[in-house]
Amino acid sequence: MIAANAGVSAAATVAGEGPPDQRAAVLTKIDTIVDPCSQAQGRPIGLVGMGMIERVDITAGRIWVTVLPTFPTCMFRGVIQEEIESRLRTISWCRAVLVRFAGADAIWDESRLSDAARLALGRQSKAGVGRNSSEPRPK
Repeated sequence: MIAANAGVSAAATVAGEGPPDQRAAVLTKIDTIVDPCSQAQGRPIGLVGMGMIERVDITAGRIWVTVLPTFPTCMFRGVIQEEIESRLRTISWCRAVLVRFAGADAIWDESRLSDAARLALGRQSKAGVGRNSSEPRPK
């Protein structure tokens, strides 16, 4: 499985509030959950690496996670929610978990992929996302 090297670096890039060490632990746990669609393609990538974790907030042992599915009508929403809740409840300081999904106005795109996920999926670098590859690179 390709992970996003969650830890502290992901804690810095995923929006949210709470103690940095706890956010890093939460994101590391979440990234052990494989995106079902990447698994089906034979290229298993964790949810953090896929850029599906929009926000993580932690207050007094309570964890709120906002997920942005790769497709608005993702049929795996329930599975993803159950997996996140189940895994986070194993953290010793966790008192409660609430998983919500980003609103319909939020759209996932490939710019959210980690570099490792982008490489595993054979996608171009982040610098090239949304840019015609025949155009010169900006300086």
